[in-house]
Formats: sequence, C-alpha cells, structure tokens
Amino acid sequence: MLTVLSQLEIEIVSERTKFGLGGAIKAGHIPGPCPFGYYRDNDKTIKVDISTKDIVVRIYQLYLEGKSYQQIANILNDENIPSPVKSKWGDSTIEKIINNRIYMGDFERYKKDKDRESEIYMNVVPPIISRAMWEDTQNQKGKNQRSYSRHRVYIFFQKLICPKCGKIMTGKGAGGKKSKYMYYTCEKCKIYFNEDDIEGTLIDYILDFIEYDYHVNKFFYPLLAEKKDDEAKEIENEIKKYKEQKKRLIKVYKDGILEMEDFAEDINVIDKKLSELKNMQIESVDLNKETYNPAHLIAHRDIEKESLLDGKMYREMLINLWFLKSKEEKQDFISRFVESIALKKNEDNTLSIEKINFRSTFIEQVDKLYEKGVVDIPSKMETSGNLQNISTSINLNNKQVNEYLDELKKEMNINYLDLGKYHFNGEEFDETEGIKNEIATYKDKAISFKIKKNERPIRFFAIKEMKNYLAKPDGNVNFSVVTHVVPPNNTKKKNKNK
Repeated sequence: MLTVLSQLEIEIVSERTKFGLGGAIKAGHIPGPCPFGYYRDNDKTIKVDISTKDIVVRIYQLYLEGKSYQQIANILNDENIPSPVKSKWGDSTIEKIINNRIYMGDFERYKKDKDRESEIYMNVVPPIISRAMWEDTQNQKGKNQRSYSRHRVYIFFQKLICPKCGKIMTGKGAGGKKSKYMYYTCEKCKIYFNEDDIEGTLIDYILDFIEYDYHVNKFFYPLLAEKKDDEAKEIENEIKKYKEQKKRLIKVYKDGILEMEDFAEDINVIDKKLSELKNMQIESVDLNKETYNPAHLIAHRDIEKESLLDGKMYREMLINLWFLKSKEEKQDFISRFVESIALKKNEDNTLSIEKINFRSTFIEQVDKLYEKGVVDIPSKMETSGNLQNISTSINLNNKQVNEYLDELKKEMNINYLDLGKYHFNGEEFDETEGIKNEIATYKDKAISFKIKKNERPIRFFAIKEMKNYLAKPDGNVNFSVVTHVVPPNNTKKKNKNK
C-alpha cells in the first residue's frame, strides 16, 4: 500500500512539474541554453539580441538563395563573424539554426526525445524571422540538397519543376564555361528546356515583378528617410560604408592596380551587400506607424507612367531594367519572388506556363501593401475590340479618390466618369439593384461605357460599402474610371504608328 501511494505521489509531482514547466514556457521562460540571436533577461525570459539577430536573418536569406549549410558557414568564417560556439562556424551549427522553430517565436518541447511526441508552444518568444520566411526555408530544404554545376550562373536556379515527376530540374550548359547555351533538364524523364526560351515565356511575369519592385522602392525610400531609430541608422551606416568601399575600388581599378576579373568579382560582392541592406531597409518599415498618403503615391505613379506611355517608352523602360541586369542579378531577382515554376513543352516545341508558385514572403508583402491601398489589382478593359490592361484600386475611400484626382489635374488633362453604384451579394452582382446612370450599363458580368477617341483609360476604382461581413457578404460597390485626355498631336502620332 505504501509503495502504491509512493508511486502515486511521484506521478502527481511529475504532473505538477510538467504543467509548471509548460506554464513557464508560455511565459517566455525557455529551458536549456539560450539560442543564438537571443539573450536571457534579468527576469529569465528570452529577448532578441540586437547585436546578433541580423546574422540569424542573413543565414536564412543565404539558405533561401540556395546556399548549403557548409557554404553559409564558409561565408561567415571568411567574414570573421563570431560563432555561437568556441570553434568556427560549421555546417551542423547552421543546420541547428535553420531547423529551430524558436526564430519564428515558437518553442518545440521533446524534440530530441524519440519516445515522446513533441509539443509546440506558439508565440512564446519575440520572433527574429517571419513565419512566411520559416515556411519558405522548410520548402527550400529538398532543393538545396540537389547537385548543380558551380561554375555557371542559372537565372532560374532551383526554380523549375519537371512537369512529369515534379522534381527540381538541374541546370546544364554546353560548349564550355562561357557558353550562352544554358538549359534545364530532368535526367529521369528526359525533358529539357532552353534558358532563353524560358526567359521569353516568362517575360510578362518578369516585367510585372520589375514594375512592382520599381514602384515599391520609390514608395518605401521616402518613408525610410523619416525613420530615426537605431536599427535604421545602423543599416544606413552600413550602406554608406559599402558605397565608400565601392568608390575606392573603382579608383584602384582606374589607376591600373587591379585587374578586370578581380575588380568585377569585388564589385559584385559589394553590390550584393548593398542589395541585401536595401531589402532590410524595406522590411523595417512599419506601415501602421508611418504616415503617408496612398492617393498621392498612386497619382505620382500614374503621372510617371502616362508620361512614358505618351512616348511609348513604358514597356521599353521595364525591359531595359531587366536586360541591364547581370545573370547573377537576374538570379537573385527571380529568387526574391518565385518559389517554383512548372512549364510544359508544346507540340511545336514552344513553352507554356502550367503553374507559378510565389514566395510566401512576397505574398505577405503584397498583402501588407494591398491593405493600405498601395498595390493595384490588374484588370482587363476592351476598347474598340482590343483588350488592354488597366490598374484597379480597391481599398481607397471617396476622400482619397478626390485627393488622387486633384494630384492628377496638376500635371495632365483628365476626365472622371462615375459608372454608378451596384449591389452585390457574395461574388455576384445584381443587375436589378443599385443606382445606375446613363453613362454605363451592366450586363453579363461586364460594365459598358463610352469614352472619346482621344481619351486613354488610366485607372479603375471600385469603392465598397459593406452591409455585412458574413460568409456571403452583402453591400454596394461604386465603379468609376479616370481617363487621360490626350492632346490632338499625340493622338495623330499614335494613329500614324499603328
């Protein structure tokens, strides 16, 4: 009897200890050694270590670029970055960091205990990376184990999926190290795609990424100029340092001291550092705390676009921004936006797109900007039988639309057409309800209206007035369109060029 009671007491104490430790974890008291990138505060909770957190972020970024554990360790050792262990950085240390959930704020208990099922405690410590970056990293694991040719640069490195077996296609090159003939192959399924053909097939997507990147950078950098916190100053100082290094390197090259090959390699390293730092600047902006006017931003973007369209230079500008990039820059650029691409070869040997998966970090950023009314929704408009793209704004209100129109009127002659208010229930519009007008008609899920020959549509607005937010939302939406009234001389030129 005493033995039974003694055993019962042991089990009760064990349960109390277990629940007590669980409560401590939820309060931020993480057992075991403090992970790299954190420190243990006076109250024993885990806090982010400002001096080392950027190293953790960089390790994840390098891994997403396709670097192996050992390659990342070599880079950190070459730069004399202190390791969390007494010895230098090694592949096992990098692997532990990549596999540790703590960096997105979660703690995994019993991870190494094979006899127990692990327990996940979510959001118990301040995160260093986003959940989106963690998910991207886990998806990257299978890819980084693939072999590839190290002396060539592949624009779509580790991005192409075999349409038959679903495995990553391997980059290959023919005709020597500097050959222009690059292709991707699946040895198992005997399928190959030429890199030039892939680039041509994806060019519309690429130009969309270029346009997005161009405008987002123009939007963010004015906000960054207003940031005065320590993190912003630290990043800004790092950028200044690398810019000075670049100036000195150019001077040494011009003086004939440095050979072209070494100069190109060193410049590439510095440019890559600058690119990483600029991305860190963008990620540091908290839109909820910053003050900006989305209506003015969109107006200035449309004014610039219209001025280039008048000279038929807008698409040409985007193409130049892409083709002026080196292959290394193109590879880094694609890696920022794309998770994977599935293509198929048609009977005439042309390629078509089956599926493109975007990086969740990119989607997260788009969602953040979309909520603030900064990101447009692409729509199609048919004019005289021809389809054309038109930017559509969703998350702006009437006041912001008026601010947008006031900004446009300062630079160009415009016309604003109110296309009426329409009722929707779920995803369907009701043709019988809403406040229509004589300008537009709604039929077969399309709004029809007339514009003059010298008017070019700039932007479409859809302002919602919600009645409820149930599973099948109900409300009204007011549609309107803004057109650029093109001067007669421009119209004549445009007709001549057709």
